[in-house]
Amino acid sequence: MKNFQKFGVRHYNKSELPRLRWKPELHQHFVEAVESLGGKHKATPKQILQQMRVKGLNIAHIKSHLQVYMHLSHVM
Repeated sequence: MKNFQKFGVRHYNKSELPRLRWKPELHQHFVEAVESLGGKHKATPKQILQQMRVKGLNIAHIKSHLQVYMHLSHVM
């Protein structure tokens, strides 16, 4: 048994998707989509993606950004 399995540590699998840089304009567009859909607790990643209509953006990008957005709004 490998050490990481023994201690229950998950192996990191790098995503095949290119990393997306959330520039201020793109983030603002995201926030506007979330708000127009009823806020961060009601908007789903699929709805946000459809609302934003940005070429090259996919649901994994939205899910990740939504997690960060929700976490940061709790911290502030």
